[in-house]
Amino acid sequence: MAEAVILGDLELDRVTGLAIDETRRLAIHPWPGTDGDLIQDMGMAGARIWLTGVAMGTDAGSRLEALRTAMQKGEPLDFAASVAVAANIEQVVVAHLRVNQPPGMVDYYEYQLELIRYVPPPPPTVAGFDAGALGDIASDITDAAGAAVDAAAGAMAEAAAAAQALDEALAAAESAMEMVDTVLGAVEGMGVIEEILKAAGNVISAASK
Repeated sequence: MAEAVILGDLELDRVTGLAIDETRRLAIHPWPGTDGDLIQDMGMAGARIWLTGVAMGTDAGSRLEALRTAMQKGEPLDFAASVAVAANIEQVVVAHLRVNQPPGMVDYYEYQLELIRYVPPPPPTVAGFDAGALGDIASDITDAAGAAVDAAAGAMAEAAAAAQALDEALAAAESAMEMVDTVLGAVEGMGVIEEILKAAGNVISAASK
């Protein structure tokens, strides 16, 4: 039964064969004086997928041309198929395309595709420094600068409120001092009146004698 395969924007609905090959890259070094070899693990190689299928109908030529264009560009394409789910493959690059048209067949083509799993390259490094981290550093600096501005604005608002409270306290103190001066003036005035009354009493007492 043919399996539907999605390759970029193209649906390959008449895929007759699908195989995947996964290889681990191992560097084998002879080790003198031992029964075995030194094995150096270099990680997994890119998975390779082979597709065979049929393109037929009036639009078969244009569909094959779309496959040829994808191979020429060498750009990664989204890939969806049952084998892709099992192998955790999301994008591929078209590495090889072979098309065969049987004699006497019109608008009928048999094709073979070789796909290689695409993995995005890591960020570039300069002298051991991850250049891709510059974006994160810039973001952190921007956030820190924003927080500093907010803190400065809050401090300025608190300083303005404190200055206003100090002005109000000074104004209240000045009012209190003015009240004290008024009271003291009143008290001094009462002392003068008391002296006048005493003098008047003395005069009256002397006159009555």
